[in-house]
Amino acid sequence: MKRQIVCFCEHSFTTDVPDSVDLGKEPEVEQAIISGEFLNIRCPNCGKVLKPEFPVLIEDPQAENSIFFIPELDRGQYFRGTLAYSLREANRVAIGYEELVEKFLLKRSNLDDRVMEIVKYYLLSRIMEEDSGDKEVRILFSKAEGESAWFNVLGLKENEVGILKVPMETVHKVESQLEEKKHQEPFSDILKTPYVSINNLLTEGPD
Repeated sequence: MKRQIVCFCEHSFTTDVPDSVDLGKEPEVEQAIISGEFLNIRCPNCGKVLKPEFPVLIEDPQAENSIFFIPELDRGQYFRGTLAYSLREANRVAIGYEELVEKFLLKRSNLDDRVMEIVKYYLLSRIMEEDSGDKEVRILFSKAEGESAWFNVLGLKENEVGILKVPMETVHKVESQLEEKKHQEPFSDILKTPYVSINNLLTEGPD
């Protein structure tokens, strides 16, 4: 799809941006997403690499999964049901590039995103108990290493990323309770498809 891009150097140009990707045909895109190179566009005038976000449907036949990527700037519109484009049918929605990367990191670690969102809820609850300040805290899975799942915590301290490690034993315990938790609040809201996310607890979403 042709998109109009305006660079920081004020140069305007048109470029092709995919509105869908089939990982069965382009498996290299998965690594491009994880490495942060997906959707990168180089300005033909100044050479700067731009990182615009556009909605893209990513189909993953091997995992029998599909993810509809929504730009971060459209988060509020998604929650309000006022997106300027059609919400394409997919198993999952990821809002913002960080969430898209997280989905593929979970895939590579063979972890269920539903389980990890519940784990994130418990982590966030604990953080809020210890720090009652008015902060917008985000928690993102980063890797599974040894007997632990690692999470990045953003927003606790300015310009700093905190690290939390959760024993895999805890992750497996939550996994064993998944069917039960599907029918309990607030987990039923967190697990609401296609946007399986702790952010579902924000009824309007951030603007």
